[in-house]
Amino acid sequence: MNKITHALILPFTIILLLPSCRPTPDPILKIGLVSGFGGFHDRGFNQNILDGYLLAKDQYSFFGETREIITEAEIGTNIDNFLSAGFNLIITAGFNAAQATIDAAKAHPETDFLILDYAVENPPANLLCVLFDVDESSFPCGFLAAYWANRQDPLHPVAGFVAGPAIPEIRQFSDSYTHGIEYFNQKYHKDVRWEGYFANSFADTLQGAILADSLLRQNASVIFAFAGKTGNGALYKVKEAGKWAIGVDVDQYISIPEVGPVLLTSCVKLLNSTVYSILVSYFNETFAGGQIMHYNLNNNGVGMAPLHDFKAAIPDSIEMELVAIEAGIKKGEISTGWK
Repeated sequence: MNKITHALILPFTIILLLPSCRPTPDPILKIGLVSGFGGFHDRGFNQNILDGYLLAKDQYSFFGETREIITEAEIGTNIDNFLSAGFNLIITAGFNAAQATIDAAKAHPETDFLILDYAVENPPANLLCVLFDVDESSFPCGFLAAYWANRQDPLHPVAGFVAGPAIPEIRQFSDSYTHGIEYFNQKYHKDVRWEGYFANSFADTLQGAILADSLLRQNASVIFAFAGKTGNGALYKVKEAGKWAIGVDVDQYISIPEVGPVLLTSCVKLLNSTVYSILVSYFNETFAGGQIMHYNLNNNGVGMAPLHDFKAAIPDSIEMELVAIEAGIKKGEISTGWK
């Protein structure tokens, strides 16, 4: 029985943004970035956001400051600090930053805000929400995990996952991943079982290792880790055990080369290029405030990283099936299982 216990390099895309009503900025724009949980050096989500921000800062003349957060209360504090200092644009990321960002945007219509990986219905004109439809890339990752688990242990195949806290943005990964496993089972009449754990933190590498160890003891051959630094701990445990894994957010074969040899692929988002392109547009006095922008397979906003060391080991038939799955998702002919 399946159970859950609670406990990206992609092609570069320049996004054309619509103009907003923000006033003419000071000669030097001031743009602030507040990290998500786990800090900027998580070798994944936050670090890739920082990379896009720093690239834009290096190429364009704006004054920038970055702030790392450890507790949720620090999100609001850092937003307030940027507001007090007269920043033109404030960038935040993730579910935990949502309420503080929305409240600040409504209270300060003269300041622009960008929140990544979260959306509010009918955002105010000075707030741009960016969502990544990760279910479209997590689903084929589940299919690949099921194939590999069945190949390693045809009698008792198990594919697992170590997830972050069970918020909707994390459920989007887990639900589609498990549906990808079920899709494999239906197509090839197999019985790959899945097991998964939700961590209670994005920043606890030890917890990630412990949860991964529990899955390995349940015969999991492949573990998909999507839990920030917690997930990184799971990847190191998988490598130590001589099993296989799937990374998240960025191509972790590159960002964490130590675990590269056991990574089948990574489920990636176009984080750095998204931030960069939005900041370029902002510098050019255009901003798509009041909107929700979706990044998905159709606009190269999400996808699977290369197979790297496993390119020769994955049969052409499975690679072709992965291509067909992505095409089916783009056309709406294959459901990822996410609402």
